[in-house]
Amino acid sequence: MSQNEAERVNTADNTKQNEAEGMKASGESHKMSIAIVIGSTIGVIGLILLLYGLFGGTSYSRSDNININLWWGLLMVVFGIIMAGGNYLATRMRLSKSAQA
Repeated sequence: MSQNEAERVNTADNTKQNEAEGMKASGESHKMSIAIVIGSTIGVIGLILLLYGLFGGTSYSRSDNININLWWGLLMVVFGIIMAGGNYLATRMRLSKSAQA
């Protein structure tokens, strides 16, 4: 191996090492949680079911006259709100801890 090739290898290794040292830990650089996406998707589907249960003219004789769409829609909307609220609280706690440090 010639002197020039050895210097290029050392320079490339040093560059990679400097890049690795400058990286943040996984999760520190992510600002948006997957809980927002999952919670909003389930919430929107739940809202559609809820509205269909309220305004849909469907017979519920097969379900012992229980409006399944209404109740499952309501449950899904509540779950979506819980997911979004949990993400909001977790983000606020993380920001308050980083502000104190």
